[in-house]
Amino acid sequence: MAKKARKTIQLGLRIDVQLLDKIKKLSEIDNIDKMSWIRQALSTFVSTKEKKTIDETISNYINLRCNEDELKRITSLNKIPKDIQDARKEVLIKIKNSIKIKGNTNITTK
Repeated sequence: MAKKARKTIQLGLRIDVQLLDKIKKLSEIDNIDKMSWIRQALSTFVSTKEKKTIDETISNYINLRCNEDELKRITSLNKIPKDIQDARKEVLIKIKNSIKIKGNTNITTK
């Protein structure tokens, strides 16, 4: 027989008493039980953090602060979209042109 994959896992978690009081208050305001509120808050936090991390990684790739392998690993992209590739090329062209301009300046020394 094939094993069923678990959809949930139980965590033992210690949290600060003041944080627990805030959670209790917020769960009462939202009219849901404390554990449901914690699951919802954790899910929201993870989704937000994941989106922010992906956005930052794309920006880092475009601005040459990470490579293609790192971009694919963090974003789970198999292929880099054309708009991201084009944005990275624009940055490379700007850097190349900047180097050309700096290389053409005449500096005189006495």
